[in-house]
Amino acid sequence: MNRVADPLVDTLRQRIAYDGTRTPVKSTLFLLVCLAWLLPGLVGHDPWKTDEALVLGAVAEMLRSGDWAVPMLAGEPYLDRAPLFFWTAAAFAKVFGGWLPLHDAARLASGFFMAIAMAGVHVAAVALHGPRAGRISVLLLIGCMGLLIRAHEMSTDLAGLAGVSMGVAGLALAVRRPAVGGGLLGAGIATAFLGDGLMPALLVGALAALLPASGAAWRVRAYAFALAIGFAIAIPVACAWPIALAQRDPALSSEWLAVALSTRWSAGPSRAAFTDIGYFTRILAWYAWPALPLAAWTVWRARKSIATRAELHLPLAATTLFFALLSLLAEAREVNAMPLLVPLVLLGAAELDSLPRGAASALDWFGVTTFALLALILWVGFVAAMTGSPAGVAAWLQREVPGYQYPFRFIPFALAVLLTCIWVVVVARSLRTTRRAVVNWSAGITMVWMLTMMLGLPLIDQARSYRGLATKLAAQIGPSPCTIGAGVGDAQRALLDYFVGLRVVSPGSRDAARCPTLLAQVSPGREPAVDGSGWVEAWRGSRPGDRSEAFVVYRRAP
Repeated sequence: MNRVADPLVDTLRQRIAYDGTRTPVKSTLFLLVCLAWLLPGLVGHDPWKTDEALVLGAVAEMLRSGDWAVPMLAGEPYLDRAPLFFWTAAAFAKVFGGWLPLHDAARLASGFFMAIAMAGVHVAAVALHGPRAGRISVLLLIGCMGLLIRAHEMSTDLAGLAGVSMGVAGLALAVRRPAVGGGLLGAGIATAFLGDGLMPALLVGALAALLPASGAAWRVRAYAFALAIGFAIAIPVACAWPIALAQRDPALSSEWLAVALSTRWSAGPSRAAFTDIGYFTRILAWYAWPALPLAAWTVWRARKSIATRAELHLPLAATTLFFALLSLLAEAREVNAMPLLVPLVLLGAAELDSLPRGAASALDWFGVTTFALLALILWVGFVAAMTGSPAGVAAWLQREVPGYQYPFRFIPFALAVLLTCIWVVVVARSLRTTRRAVVNWSAGITMVWMLTMMLGLPLIDQARSYRGLATKLAAQIGPSPCTIGAGVGDAQRALLDYFVGLRVVSPGSRDAARCPTLLAQVSPGREPAVDGSGWVEAWRGSRPGDRSEAFVVYRRAP
């Protein structure tokens, strides 16, 4: 063997030590895990409800009309979301639309913003804890269970997460490199505001204002200079679109502002609003796993020296502030907890090396066992879908997706086999360290996600897609000039418009009087009231296996 190949072979034969140092093998594995986590799920399936449908509806309207100033949904202004994600998704659709379906090309924006969020966490971790913390913080972020599915959907919340991550990275750099830190802070606030509205921008802005109260390290001239740069960038950039919208149509601008400033208290105090205060407390145990227990260990470990641990002040202040503001103001949706993951990850990485070996081994064992079992279940499901055996699993799949014939796809199958083998080899050849638990957890969740996308995506897409249902509805409605909607959600309206060009108008629309058909969305125990003397039911149906939602087509009575 030649002299070049010998060192490479020797390196591959060595066991992997996750000790914070860099080697070609560990660098390759890190990139492989990040890409295998980030890319699968971005292409290869139809848009799903709810967020994906809303985003795609706005993007399709932008491309159709050429108007990027006012987001539209199925022909009506849609100001419930900020526009940056729409713009970015539309740009990706323009660039890659010739090679990919529109929805797949637009979904690449999710990977773009998620990559920015990962980079921001890496920069912040290195600035606070040193070079050894960068990669492990990224792995800890992508290992968080609540992030997995949302990170691969078209959602404006991902732009908000990217902005929060950039802003936190800018604050972490603000004292040592105020020009760079201020630039990142300004870009982060502007991205958060234009990407997901007031809440994520408020999180970063409030953190920047309150950090000096957390420690003397932030009460210096360099930090004030960084803040001045940051807000000088953020304010004009963030205000550009609202000003343009106001010039275009003051009524639309007022409508957007009312939505942007709304909180759960906008309708007045209520029992539900008070109940929702505890929502994020209830979900964080699973949503932020395993970052949450590692962050708790850091706080416990540093409890006596927290006042002198300047590197902990930012993530601790951010965690406290983000949690308080989200609990008090944000809508009770699990996707709104994503910004909390950034400071929790930074806290969790700070004392990872001091984690007791027993606790690290328990986390490692739990992760390896859990993901090995999940991988086995996925492989058994794949075999059952292809061969009909085991019969019980095949029967369950047929109940969930009636009549679907599963196709064999060689490339996804080969990738699934390869990644499973890589995971087994890496777990078997890694040395026991406290960091191994995080690496194995992140690699395990990545392996399961990729297996789900490689092996299970056709079944999932068949169950969740509205394409087949939209085609049936279009055939039943026929060449109708318009259709009245009764209880039809915005996501469903967007998907029907996207797949078959079916425009559903509200009952109060000026076009409603001339519509010969009415489409009602029904669910068990809830069916919109339809005048039986004026409308006759013509068809009723749902997606395959969907027992929670159906659609009814009515025609005007003769």
